[in-house]
Amino acid sequence: MKKIISLIMLNCVIHTATAQLYVSPGTTLYLAGDAKITLQNTDLVNEGTISAPSIGRFIFNGTGNNQISGTSVPTFAELEIAKTGTGLLTLDNDIYVSGKIIFTSNLIELDNHNIDLGTTGFLEGENENSRITGTSGGTVFLTTSLNAPTSANPGNLGAVITSSQNLGSTVIRRGHQSQVNSSGTGNSIYRYYDITPTNNTGLNATLRINYFDAEKNSLDENAFELFSSSDNVNWTNRGQSARDAVSNYTEQTGLNNFSRWTLSTNAAVLPVTGLHLTGRWKNDAAWLEWMTQTEYNNSHFNIERKYDDELNFYIVGRKNTTHPGGNSTTPTTYHWTDHALSNKSPIQYRIQQQSLDGATAYSNIISIRPDASSLFIQKIYPTIGVKGSVYIATGGMQINKMQVQVFDISGRLMLNKEMNYQSGWMSLPQLAAGTYKVFVRSGEYKWEGSFVKD
Repeated sequence: MKKIISLIMLNCVIHTATAQLYVSPGTTLYLAGDAKITLQNTDLVNEGTISAPSIGRFIFNGTGNNQISGTSVPTFAELEIAKTGTGLLTLDNDIYVSGKIIFTSNLIELDNHNIDLGTTGFLEGENENSRITGTSGGTVFLTTSLNAPTSANPGNLGAVITSSQNLGSTVIRRGHQSQVNSSGTGNSIYRYYDITPTNNTGLNATLRINYFDAEKNSLDENAFELFSSSDNVNWTNRGQSARDAVSNYTEQTGLNNFSRWTLSTNAAVLPVTGLHLTGRWKNDAAWLEWMTQTEYNNSHFNIERKYDDELNFYIVGRKNTTHPGGNSTTPTTYHWTDHALSNKSPIQYRIQQQSLDGATAYSNIISIRPDASSLFIQKIYPTIGVKGSVYIATGGMQINKMQVQVFDISGRLMLNKEMNYQSGWMSLPQLAAGTYKVFVRSGEYKWEGSFVKD
């Protein structure tokens, strides 16, 4: 049978022995009128239904850390955070607030959960010492109608929008994670906005982003600029038309569309976004191509190579940025030709990007295999568990003879044999168990490898 608990008293202070207000499955906790429930150092666990359709209020106070949890999303008309000392209210479930969240003291920690303000909810009195946070994830969001808005701050979320156009139904979502790029580097303030209007073209809009000092993430607010991203990994510096380090805001005009937005500085963002490397063997050399989507304070690119028998990458070239000051908001393509040794296939490459302040980032790693016709020796096998012979796989070069030498680990010559330049098995002399080096030469062409004899 469904249970309904209706609270009509003006104030109800709950401080249970178990420090938990539990709404069981099948039960509805209904706040009539302006009834208030004060949870002092008490968790709220909702497995049933919490309904406060008018102005009923839940107040979380006390010095302890408490949670809102359960399997059901509670609906609040009003929620007040009034913790003292180091007390914190943490969400262990999503919540819905149709009225307002009142910030009296201390913080609400999202902890990867969301606050849905619907179409009527808003924040009241959020300030430096009492606010929403959530650097590990989670958002607070609402849906509103923006028709030629003038300095509209929907829900008091801190994104102030002006436009001569009708944006229509718009979802505004605020998060508190520092934003990074596709390489997982760079940083922003601990605040970002996802702004999703129905009409998202030709807006000619102004966006002001407000922030608290605690959200600056050690960045210089006197250098704040707006950054936007359509995919949340590649960022474009949109600059700024006004900033105020006292009032804590930065804004920009002339924005034609919205996406994800945050504040950062040129010194904090990744100098290059969208760094991607491709390549192939061409004209007896490794031909490399890489692209950047944007560049900020970029200095140059180091071309790094690793042969198959090497443990580490080594710098084999440098390419300076083509943009004055190292800044660009448009895609740029770079090329490099490396005359690598074709007999050390496969050859690995990567690009190291270096900024003007010395910060570095890396591209993806690619592997290039020269054409067989360009290879002197492809490989020998087996390389372990060798018995009485090894197979030498040659390339397709126009060579008649090759000289094969085998040395033990002490450098003693164990075999010195001239062979026709063609793939085939080579018999070995009587060898003790151990590791042996193989050197193959023909004129200017050289190759080396090794095998382990049982």
